[in-house]
Amino acid sequence: MPDIRNIKEQKLLYHLTSLENLDGIFQEGLKSRADLTVFADVADSEILKKRQALELDRYVPFHWFAANPFDGSVQINRPNSKFVLISVYRSFAKQNGWKVIPRHPLANNEI
Repeated sequence: MPDIRNIKEQKLLYHLTSLENLDGIFQEGLKSRADLTVFADVADSEILKKRQALELDRYVPFHWFAANPFDGSVQINRPNSKFVLISVYRSFAKQNGWKVIPRHPLANNEI
């Protein structure tokens, strides 16, 4: 796991999705949950409620490192499913105006 103190210096961002979503991603690109109608959902329902309350469902979630708790939980809860880990250079995200923040937006228990 990367050193959390250097989180702002990480080179890549990661997004985990079901292999079933790959055709749609190749055809139409990554889309936010708010812009999708048909897709294989791998998200945690409690996290979804919090993301929606903060209007984060309008963004595609990425993580700073691949072996994060969310990805691990998804794979453990769906042992027969296949997943794809999409990585994007942080510099690409910055050049394209993505909102990249140095901590998880749901990290605060009060949210």
